[in-house]
Amino acid sequence: MPPDDPLPRIAHPRALLFALPAAGRRWSAGLRAAAAVLLPGTVVVLVGHPTEALFVTFGAFAVLYGEGRPYRVRARVVLTAAALLLAAAGLGAAVGTTGTQAGVVIVVTAVAVLAVYAVDALRLGPPGALFFALVCGGALIATEGGAQPATLLLCTALGGASSAVVSMAGALADRGKPERAAVHKAVTAVDAFLTTENPSAATRHAAGSAISAAWNALHDAGQEQSTLATTLITAHRRFTAATDDEAATLPLPRPSVGYRLRRSASLRSHATVTALRVGATCVIAGTLSASLGLARPHWAILSALVVLQQGTDRLHANVRGLQRFAGTALGLALFAALSLLAPTGIALVAAVAVLQFCIELFVPRNYAVAVVFITPVALLAGGAAAAGAIGPVVRDRLVETLIGVALAVLAQYVLAPHAHRATFHWTGSRVRTAALTLLTAGPAAVELRRDLQFELEGTTRAAVDSAHNDLAWTRRHWPAHAELVHRGYDLLAACWSTTPLAPEWEQAFR
Repeated sequence: MPPDDPLPRIAHPRALLFALPAAGRRWSAGLRAAAAVLLPGTVVVLVGHPTEALFVTFGAFAVLYGEGRPYRVRARVVLTAAALLLAAAGLGAAVGTTGTQAGVVIVVTAVAVLAVYAVDALRLGPPGALFFALVCGGALIATEGGAQPATLLLCTALGGASSAVVSMAGALADRGKPERAAVHKAVTAVDAFLTTENPSAATRHAAGSAISAAWNALHDAGQEQSTLATTLITAHRRFTAATDDEAATLPLPRPSVGYRLRRSASLRSHATVTALRVGATCVIAGTLSASLGLARPHWAILSALVVLQQGTDRLHANVRGLQRFAGTALGLALFAALSLLAPTGIALVAAVAVLQFCIELFVPRNYAVAVVFITPVALLAGGAAAAGAIGPVVRDRLVETLIGVALAVLAQYVLAPHAHRATFHWTGSRVRTAALTLLTAGPAAVELRRDLQFELEGTTRAAVDSAHNDLAWTRRHWPAHAELVHRGYDLLAACWSTTPLAPEWEQAFR
């Protein structure tokens, strides 16, 4: 381990709040998101159902979950997301027919908790759990407003099918782009690691994670024997300083869905802590909103979800709360402007398609900007524009947002305020267990090498959360933690050598 291994870089709240980090060229992704709404929505209008056309938006959110995936698996990923969105819409429609606010709070919260746990445990990344709960709430509102559940679900399914088709459009121009981008990112990260004097645990982790993501992309694309794989093998061997002529067995892709879900079934895991905190706070936010006579308690639930799905990192969560409130305020103004223009039919579908384009453009870059466009889409798709006067809708949504955000921020300091410490230690124990299991089986056990890499990624994430929440405490525990991370990557590097592992390795993880 390098002397005085530095703590993870502490993000500045102002930088997080206003940053617009580069996310690559996203125009094509935005156009796909727009097309996923525009194409089926136009069809629904042309066959004589203009008032139901925006329901396709519920299914069209699925296209957001396919971006960056190799085309060989992208359609399957999008269809899976579409099926889950359809199920969420079905639950919302079922509750919407009952008209009970208790049902609204319970069902939308349940969807939020399940989505948060799954997204966190599987480490799916953006766009996260929000859209599943948003679709559930939107379908609920629409059904309460008189929409036929069967029609709503049919349009949702049509939007999901459209998402799967348009998500594959990029394959016509450049089928290998996603995996090529992943390998390029890995090579760049390895170069940064090797050119840094006394690289830190964080720098080493960044390179290791980029290599792991690139291998996942190549496996998904079926390119394990390609020129890209050769490039990645070279970078991987440079990263591990392997000098043997014969390469070790190549890494496997990410652990299975079942493994990742079971792994997080611990009260100390990031996914479980986050899901339980989301559940408790969303119930309180929804109940308080209903008790104040506000018509749509699910909006308070969604606002609490947006803040708390960040997990145990209070810095990021508090910034997300500010972004949610500011973005919602601007989004309500945009919704009011669109309502005054009163577009109908294809013009309305086109307006929502433009908003969907903007959502895709900004979701991975700045949530405050993204929510400016998410807000009118959610309200329009749920039929809020047809509810009569716009003033009460805007007022109530703003109050509900404030309730959800305020309770979510408070919950981080009241509900298990030191959960990040437990998760920090738990992830460290997971690394040690994975390393000892690998040492028992030997370096040829590629499944166990993969699992150790997965645990190293989790423990680094926990360290960042702790540094943002509790800097003095993290500083005391960081030296041992950084040494563990370095030892883990040293072990993975040793597995790329044909030399048998030395007996001393086991003592390093006791």
